[in-house]
Amino acid sequence: MSSESKEYTFTIMALESGIKYPDLDSVPDEPLLIEMVGIQPEFFGPLSTKFEVDLEDLQDLLDMDERPRIQIEDKFTMIVLRVPVDLNDPTREYSTAPIGIFTNGRDIIIMQHQPVPLKKKRLRHLIRRSTTASEIIYNQWEIVIHSFETVLDIIEATIKNTEQTIQKDLYPSRMDQFFQLSRDAIFVDAALKGNIRVLRGMKRFQRFGKMILDEDRLEELEVDLQQQIELSKIYRELIENAMEIYDSIVGHNLNTVMKTLTAVSLLVSVPTLIASIYGMNVGLPLEQEPVAFLIVLLASFILTIPFYVFLRMRSLI
Repeated sequence: MSSESKEYTFTIMALESGIKYPDLDSVPDEPLLIEMVGIQPEFFGPLSTKFEVDLEDLQDLLDMDERPRIQIEDKFTMIVLRVPVDLNDPTREYSTAPIGIFTNGRDIIIMQHQPVPLKKKRLRHLIRRSTTASEIIYNQWEIVIHSFETVLDIIEATIKNTEQTIQKDLYPSRMDQFFQLSRDAIFVDAALKGNIRVLRGMKRFQRFGKMILDEDRLEELEVDLQQQIELSKIYRELIENAMEIYDSIVGHNLNTVMKTLTAVSLLVSVPTLIASIYGMNVGLPLEQEPVAFLIVLLASFILTIPFYVFLRMRSLI
């Protein structure tokens, strides 16, 4: 049943020996790690039968909006967390995605929709080097926490680039990307808060069937996760400030444009008035003069110059 494609991987590995097996039917009676990247429903039935996990609980991971939670049953424990997706991927539809961890204290199953973004690639190998289900849970939490660190760095870099754009451009570009970033930051913050509630629940229960978790290790993970929550809050405030600055700059630019247009309208009103007067079908001075047209143009120019100088002195144009 082990299969790989561009969309998903399904890996079966013995925890103690590190030996990989092609399918569930060929595995011996020893602790196993099951990793599924790219959730495929056809594997749910065999997993449910082999490890006595409720099929409906496995199917919950198909819902991209599944919330973080911990569920303790008689034969297994289910942990659902939310992890960020790659924010640089233009084809993505979500900001965060669910990841499921199922364990009976001996075996452990990890199900996720796609690999989580990580700067520290070595963290992925920690899972395969673990020899117990509890060690895998600790390492998986580290992966989740560092995935948020990775996307928060992306958010920080985007904020800096957008702030520079706002300061330089009369009409800031790429603001649609910044609006999407604001939305992403909200979902990332919500996922972090949901995850820390699950982690605190694990600290409270501590015992999951045959498995007992180390409270000190969970405490360290909570401290790291709390730091990401605080960073997320800071970046959300920076995004809000940048949005306010953007609104102020757009309003200021609009006022500047309107002021300039008004000044130009006033400037051209003088020659327009003279041209309107000399366009009347009545007797007018200089109408018999052969150079009357040039005289009128010169008079319009002379009258406009002081007005132009006055507007320039007032920085109106």
